Amino acid sequence: MANELFEEAAHEYGAARLRIAELLQDADGATVAQRIAACPDWDVADLCAHLAGVCADLAAGRLPQGDTQAWVDAQVADRRGRSVASLLEEWHEVSPAFEDLMGQRGGLAGLVLDAVAHEHDLRHALGRPGGRDERGVAVAMAFEQHLLKRDLVSHGLGAVRAVSADGEWVAGDGEPVLTLDLSDRPHGTWELFRVLGSRRSERQVDTYPWQGDWRAVRAGVFHMDLPADDLVE
Repeated sequence: MANELFEEAAHEYGAARLRIAELLQDADGATVAQRIAACPDWDVADLCAHLAGVCADLAAGRLPQGDTQAWVDAQVADRRGRSVASLLEEWHEVSPAFEDLMGQRGGLAGLVLDAVAHEHDLRHALGRPGGRDERGVAVAMAFEQHLLKRDLVSHGLGAVRAVSADGEWVAGDGEPVLTLDLSDRPHGTWELFRVLGSRRSERQVDTYPWQGDWRAVRAGVFHMDLPADDLVE
């Protein structure tokens, strides 16, 4: 990946942070307690704790040791009970230094995927859709392609092709054994991002116009468990 993409990822990470802050600027108690369907163990405050915690730890060089999930869980637990306003303030304070690092390192630049994904998880929880054509979605898709390639290759599976009106992404080795073409849909890149980001139930995944058997390459396509219930955005 080119340095230009890392710099753009850093910029779009910051843009997603500002959109999330705007969504929550008048958050009341009911909003803070709202569950995040895509991350059912979290409410809105926990999601903010995660975003602030990952940024703070990485900016300070506190990298995960072993189990990444335990690292994330500790960040959320350490911030539980704090207000959303204070969590966003912490995120704003540490993010400039982190965004500088993102612009230089590909491994960190991939965190734009996390921020953009959670922006839309939050939008769903709050019933406030939007931002589907933001540049950050396409940038996040570039990093989604990298994850797909990693997982497809590690499982010895073929390539996967995703298409929208904005472009085409191919991940993996060899000829595509699976294609998802959403080029005729509005916000097609965003929808690809949500499907391939494990934000649709198995029943919903079945309804997409796949060319090929998605179950045959499931282990390489989905990085997380699919939601048990439909996630309708």
